[in-house]
Amino acid sequence: MAEPSTFSPRHVLVVGAGPGIGASFARLALQGDSHVTLAARSPSKLEQLVSELHVDGVRIDVVPADAAGPVSLRETLDDYAKACEVPIDCALFNVSTWVPGGLDSDLAAVAEGLSAGVVSGLAMAQAVVPRMRELPAARILFTGGGTADSPMTSGVGLGLQKAALRNLAIALDKDLADTNIRVRTLTIRGSIAPGTAFDPDLIAQALWDTIDEINVETEFTGAGK
Repeated sequence: MAEPSTFSPRHVLVVGAGPGIGASFARLALQGDSHVTLAARSPSKLEQLVSELHVDGVRIDVVPADAAGPVSLRETLDDYAKACEVPIDCALFNVSTWVPGGLDSDLAAVAEGLSAGVVSGLAMAQAVVPRMRELPAARILFTGGGTADSPMTSGVGLGLQKAALRNLAIALDKDLADTNIRVRTLTIRGSIAPGTAFDPDLIAQALWDTIDEINVETEFTGAGK
């Protein structure tokens, strides 16, 4: 069930921008005449993504920032959010880290995955919320996953990230309930692959649709929400 809204983002930030869901979400934003900013670790890959997304007359910003360092990520995004001419009114956190193993999982890798895939989500929110509070409406979106409640013994680390990320989204939405900012997360219940029911374009559209969802969490099952 969607909440009636006329909210249309003017500036979309994608943290964890890549050739999959991030690129597809950015295309939707550009089609909606939004300014787009892409944030990821590799400057060269960001520039390549910009060239692939290029639309005449449309400016796309890039912000090299590594989710592996939440404090540094927050500082970088905070500086950018304060300085950008068009305020960020929609921020998507699209970061996750595959950590192989169950009981034998490498503890340092699990911790690093949680730092990048969850703590940096909070860092992004801390960076964009102050200016978002000044806007008529704003959204913070998180890419969730079915491993949050359907754990895989071969990838405990990812399940921990997605479970914690869902918790973060729900907690932040409650924390911001008396503001104009809404937090939404999409739980993807399948393996992302082009040309399948879990094509990045289909998932990106479902993510875009969460902008006006009344519920904090919605699901993508490959057959719709």
